[in-house]
Amino acid sequence: MLFGEVVRSVALRGRDGGATAELGEDIAGCLRASTGGGDKPHVLAQMRVRRLMPVECERLQGFPDGWTAIMRKGKEAADGPRYKALGNSMAVPCMAWLGKRIKKELCK
Repeated sequence: MLFGEVVRSVALRGRDGGATAELGEDIAGCLRASTGGGDKPHVLAQMRVRRLMPVECERLQGFPDGWTAIMRKGKEAADGPRYKALGNSMAVPCMAWLGKRIKKELCK
């Protein structure tokens, strides 16, 4: 991706050939975890829709690159469990901000 490129979030909804693409607004929706394949994170860039890579999802959630690249049965975990772990997590910067605000209020 080129620096400064305009990218839009895309949600693909539906199953078994009946998928519908929904373009996102200025701010992308949350990363969702699911067992189905219809709502994995996608982006529209250069007039093509592509799935976000696990490392991109890690960055969006505030994790370091490779955070979910754990070893399982002697090899690196597949992308599916990585997407699920990220979709079930909370964004680190948001949780840090909330924690600081709660601590500030409790220490008054």
